[in-house]
Amino acid sequence: LTTETIKMARIANMDFATATQAMTSAIRGFKLEMSDAQSITDTYSALAAEAAVDTDQLATAISKTASIAGSAGLSLQDTSAFLTQIIETTQEAPETAGTALKTIIARFTELKKDPAALVEGVSANKIEAALKTADVALRDTEGNFRDLGEVFLELSSKWNSLDRNTQRYIATTAAGSRQQSRFIAMMDDYERTVEL
Repeated sequence: LTTETIKMARIANMDFATATQAMTSAIRGFKLEMSDAQSITDTYSALAAEAAVDTDQLATAISKTASIAGSAGLSLQDTSAFLTQIIETTQEAPETAGTALKTIIARFTELKKDPAALVEGVSANKIEAALKTADVALRDTEGNFRDLGEVFLELSSKWNSLDRNTQRYIATTAAGSRQQSRFIAMMDDYERTVEL
């Protein structure tokens, strides 16, 4: 862990304390083992080499969203790819991207109804109703939330086939008016997201 943290600090031009905090938030947020530190450094470095984002930006953005992303079934790699897509497209601060993704995840995983009352045809939240317009399921056949990475990728794969009004409806419902541009940046280029 120390070796990988030192590597990340050097690659990202961070001080060791900041790199330690970034590494810790990724490990704890995604419930990884200390031995997974190399995969964190490798993920950040690989994305920095492929996109208009750097390791420091990814580490900062991940620190804002790791715990909620991990609890929603997103992997470190998927979360990093989505954040890279947002940062690369919008060129906004990594804190902004991390906060946006945290907001989006919270909205997708809200449970506005009593779980016992959720029967087929009853939406768990506003997002589920919006996703139905794109023929994307938020929950599996047993009524449990699907892994959010799968939901995001499925929606992104259908995004460009949706008319503009449907896209705006889903984006506003999913992210709110303040974060919708970041959500659209995440959805708008499926091929790039898969590549990342």
